[in-house]
Amino acid sequence: MTLMTTGARSGAAATHDRSVVIVLLLMLALVFGPAIGLHVASHLFGPGAAPDGLLSAVSAEAPRGGRG
Repeated sequence: MTLMTTGARSGAAATHDRSVVIVLLLMLALVFGPAIGLHVASHLFGPGAAPDGLLSAVSAEAPRGGRG
């Protein structure tokens, strides 16, 4: 007993599978695209001075946590 049919697939089923793959790839791009873009941008701009209006990654403030 199998859960999948072994016969030839119809054109409608192949079209449905293609649309599912397209939606899956679109959703993955929406999730991982910004993260990958930020990662690439951080390497391109490097640890230099931050442009006007942006905070640098390393701050001169004391660390938070109540000690000190």
